[in-house]
Amino acid sequence: MGSENDLVRKLTRARTQLLLGQPFFGTLCLRLKLMPADVPTMATDGRRIVYDPRFVQSLTPAELEGVLAHEVLHCALGHHCRRGTRDRMLWNEAADLAINPLLVANGFTLPAGALLDPAFDSLSAEEIYARLLQRNNGQSSAPHATTSQSPSGGTGSGSPTQSSQAQPPRPTGSSPAPPRQDESQGNGANETGSPQPGGFGEVLDATDNDGTPASEAENRRQQHEWTIAADQALRSAKTCGHEPAAVERHLQESRESKQDWRSTLRDFVAARDPSDYRWTPPNRRHIHAGLYLPSVDRQGIGPIVIAVDTSGSIGTKELEQFAGEITAIADEAQPESIHVVYCDAAVQSTQEFAASDPIRLEPKGGGGTDFRPAFAWVDQNGIEPACLIYLTDLCCQSFPEPPPYPVLWATDSRRAAPLGETIQISLN
Repeated sequence: MGSENDLVRKLTRARTQLLLGQPFFGTLCLRLKLMPADVPTMATDGRRIVYDPRFVQSLTPAELEGVLAHEVLHCALGHHCRRGTRDRMLWNEAADLAINPLLVANGFTLPAGALLDPAFDSLSAEEIYARLLQRNNGQSSAPHATTSQSPSGGTGSGSPTQSSQAQPPRPTGSSPAPPRQDESQGNGANETGSPQPGGFGEVLDATDNDGTPASEAENRRQQHEWTIAADQALRSAKTCGHEPAAVERHLQESRESKQDWRSTLRDFVAARDPSDYRWTPPNRRHIHAGLYLPSVDRQGIGPIVIAVDTSGSIGTKELEQFAGEITAIADEAQPESIHVVYCDAAVQSTQEFAASDPIRLEPKGGGGTDFRPAFAWVDQNGIEPACLIYLTDLCCQSFPEPPPYPVLWATDSRRAAPLGETIQISLN
């Protein structure tokens, strides 16, 4: 019984130290009930943190504070409400890669092996998930797991077991756990039930008060509650002079709705359309009402250049969806021509389409990234485009000088280019 008391004291001390040294994380940690359970490490569903007593005993006090903070940050960012139909193991991995850099920035020390990859810095869990999916489909290497001597974190990078997939596993001494969700989703434990490298727990899907999978409305309600709680904790931490580093921006981005990138893209191209009004013929849509109004005289626009980053981070689905939108826009705007430039660190190939041609993107490349060659190609070929649209993840700092024509960067990341306009695209 003494060991159990020691464990409770260790957890209580860790939460107290969080409250004193990192009040943002400590305040939010008090919202979560701590319960022992049959899990490899730790897990949270937004209501409680369940843990394996042996795992907790194996941690140093500083590591335990960091692992608790990691679980708290999953909840603050709503990761337990945002998985949707994504693969569970990969979602946990993406969520870890999203928050581990924040824990490092805030000075936490967590167990060795935390998943960290600078390629994913400043990206959301959804954006990282899409990149991991592309990486896995391409059978390329997995993210790097550090051997963390310095502060690092990692809770959910593929550590769920068969008994802990959809909601918290059965806590020790509790009533039977509720039925599990889709067992077909991937789990992050190996065949022995131990966590994968880089995994120190799991972010579980939200459940309702009865322990059954949360509905969409319940997910929204819980995420809203955590948004309010995180805002209050942030204000309190600022008042105490302990504002967490880099957390506020991620909290804001996690609640922002996706912009309608298709409308933005259409508006961008339409703004280059030299349309005018004329009385002959009149606007036919209003003649039946006895109204004779001028009709729009569309004269078409000059050439459009579409630059495609072929460094390997833009996937097939993004290309297909983007191509479909460009085709529809071309039907409306009637550009003189559409030039497609495929570029990684250099221009690898080009295509040219007439306004009436369906756009079929056939990218070539896969090396590094440099945005300047595509703009240089435009100059070298004497093209004076009405606009240039660059499809990229913006993982590069080699930008050209601002050109004399409008530029729109269409990206699946939250980064913004230093010139032109930037819109974030997302798949349906």
